[in-house]
Order: sequence, then C-alpha cells, then structure tokens
Amino acid sequence: MRFDVGPCGLSEAEIDDRLYTAGCDDALVRHNRKGEVLVEYEREADNAMAALEEAKREVLDGLPGAVFLEAKPDYVSPTDIAIAYEITRQRVQKIIQTKGVGVHPLTNVGNTQIFRLAKVIDEFEKVGTSIHNVALYEAASAAFKLNREVDHGDSHLF
Repeated sequence: MRFDVGPCGLSEAEIDDRLYTAGCDDALVRHNRKGEVLVEYEREADNAMAALEEAKREVLDGLPGAVFLEAKPDYVSPTDIAIAYEITRQRVQKIIQTKGVGVHPLTNVGNTQIFRLAKVIDEFEKVGTSIHNVALYEAASAAFKLNREVDHGDSHLF
C-alpha cells in the first residue's frame, strides 16, 4: 500500500516508529523522496480485503494526516503480469493480442501499457490461461476495490 506521509511532518525514523507502534510490525516500509511510503505486508486474515483494510487502518491510525494513495497489486504492466503467471512478457502480449481477450489498457505510461490485474486474471481465465496463485487474484480484487474508493473520492471511509 502506498501513502502520502508529507502532511505528517515526521522524519523517516519517526514514521517507522509510529507504524511499528500502530501494529505494522509485520510490514516492510520503504520511503521515497516524494514524501511517500510503500508499506508491504505478509499477513494472514479471513480474506484479502480484511487484511488490506486492517493494514490501511493501522497506517492511518499511526500517522495522522497521512493520505492513502494506492493498494497493490492492482495496476500492472505486461511485465508484472508475466511475473504473476510465470510466463514471458512476449507470451502475455500474444495472449492479449491474438486470443481476443477482453483486456484493454487503462492507460500508457511511455511505451508501457497499464492494466488492472483482477481484470486480466478474469479475462485470461476465459481463454484457458489460469493463474496458479489464487491468493494473488484475491489480493488483486481487494486492491481494485480499495483503489476504486480513491478513484471516486471515498478514501475517507477508512
């Protein structure tokens, strides 16, 4: 999950300490120069949505003023899809182009197409290309739902 922590006015060490205290002791926290943190978890929950919502709540409770930006995995490139399916990027492009898969990029970033992973998995399944990691599909679907809230201005709900 990605958060804007600039409004918090805290140092990286203070952010790390607050996240640990808030319950993110199972998270890998990466800071970037734009005042954002990427918080990655490996945790068990009843389902992926519950895990993501709990993680989001912990970060926002620990860092008042932080803004939720994005849950992952949702937006993916052909390379990300290839990694998820353990196939080549070229094979991904061929499936998208030749099998009539109903997947269209959301946008292009430079020469890279960006897709929503849950949609890709659904469409690939229709043409007989199954993903072996079922948990990844559940996580992608949950991330899609959380990101839709941000897209529609409902991020204040959590």
